[in-house]
Amino acid sequence: MAEEQVVGVREDTVVLEYEHHRADMEDAVRLVSRKQGKVGLIHRPVFLACVALAGVWLLAQGVRDGDGGDIPFGVMFVLWSVLLYFAPRMSAAKSVEANRHHGRLQVSVGPEGVRTVHAHGDLRMGWANFGSYAESSRIFALRSPDKAGRCAIVLVKRGARAPEDVDRLRALLDSRLPRA
Repeated sequence: MAEEQVVGVREDTVVLEYEHHRADMEDAVRLVSRKQGKVGLIHRPVFLACVALAGVWLLAQGVRDGDGGDIPFGVMFVLWSVLLYFAPRMSAAKSVEANRHHGRLQVSVGPEGVRTVHAHGDLRMGWANFGSYAESSRIFALRSPDKAGRCAIVLVKRGARAPEDVDRLRALLDSRLPRA
């Protein structure tokens, strides 16, 4: 499948081939969550650690005072922080499980947009389907153009055939989309 599709690829197109892994999807969920303006603050580990420490302090206050009034709030703060920290991992695992049947993906990114070919389909998306992109050490997350900027597609860097392809892809994305 992949060899057949590559034959007609233009020179200014970058081709990636990969299967989604949980770590890649987790990186994408964390990246997009943190890029949501002021709301993204709640997904940052430092903020979650501060909230958890506040919860521990409230627990200690409730135990020290003996009335237990602060204990429910302390438990709530600690649990909320832990759940929010692990939410991207759980979301990524579900996403990979839901998309596992697609198998190996071939993604071509070029001047006309993004084309994804896999065992069950061929999807083409023009640049108007994306509002911006964000980058991490593992992935590029192309975000939807709506205000929330949810992730529309994940491009995995390890799928590049050569390290120069990642630089070419970054340059192509920079020419078409603003960085988030």
